[in-house]
Amino acid sequence: MKPKIHVIGTGGTISGTGSTATGAAYESGRVDASDLVSEIEGLERLADVHSETMFATGSENLGPHQWRFLARRIEELTADSDVDGVVVTHGTDTLEEAAFFLDLVCKYGKPVVLTAAMRPSTALSADGPMNLFQAVLATISPQLQSHGLLVVMNGLVIPGWQIIKTDSVALDSFHAYPGGPIGKIVGESLLVFGSPNLSPLEGRFHDHLRNDDELPFVDIVLLRGGCGDQPLADFGGNACKGLVVAGFGGGTMPDNLNGLVAETANSGCTVVVSSRVSQVTVLAETMTSVKSKNVFPSGLLNPQKSALLLSLALDANLDARKLAELFNVFVTQ
Repeated sequence: MKPKIHVIGTGGTISGTGSTATGAAYESGRVDASDLVSEIEGLERLADVHSETMFATGSENLGPHQWRFLARRIEELTADSDVDGVVVTHGTDTLEEAAFFLDLVCKYGKPVVLTAAMRPSTALSADGPMNLFQAVLATISPQLQSHGLLVVMNGLVIPGWQIIKTDSVALDSFHAYPGGPIGKIVGESLLVFGSPNLSPLEGRFHDHLRNDDELPFVDIVLLRGGCGDQPLADFGGNACKGLVVAGFGGGTMPDNLNGLVAETANSGCTVVVSSRVSQVTVLAETMTSVKSKNVFPSGLLNPQKSALLLSLALDANLDARKLAELFNVFVTQ
């Protein structure tokens, strides 16, 4: 009997359409998930695939509010004895955040794989059909049953919590950091490189799915050369409970900004220092020292992932000690 896979469509480029096959402009979320599935030749040989469309928009319009509904639906499906695995098609703009969020809040005993596309469905040589085919292939593979939430893009199999987007338009935009892919797909062959690389915080914030409250807002401030203290000059009136500073290099910041960061943190706003580079490493030893017990290095997390984790932590009312332990997990990976 063929495995039963459920595909959840959430919009994005993979379901986008353009007026021409070669133009750069397109509109996301125009193709229903059922139509995406039906267009893929050979998919019916792999699995009995059912589908639904949950959202029909670009992923720039999605965030924790929508991902919570998605997480609940994933858990509902993976608890169903008639479902062997779940594939989610998602936009690439916020794919790394969606995968990180789902990994932090979901508990599931069956494979869950996210995929996307860099070209719309109407493009010449669209990559969506192959990505979706390979996502289903990964979902049904016995080799990947214990690897946690995964992302399959451009022939690579990547742990969901590690996925980062490194290019605006290239087909090979997605990579793993820290580490690398755990497998690759060639034709219908899956090559797995090693043991599972599970997230150290998988399902840590599962309780978040039990309520409908909005997550505490966490702001991100991006530094640039010559910015001085301007990024935080007017921050005093901001009501957010958390702040991520995307600093330079290993988390450095201008001397005259340091005092404002300390003042912000000591006023009750938790501050995480990350970096504006694509592959982040911010440690207590590498970042600018701030005189506050409410400032933490992000470790290996980029600003957007740091903001998600901080928001969930604040929602869970974690104290400073537990917050430090939380981010320290991503220092030791």
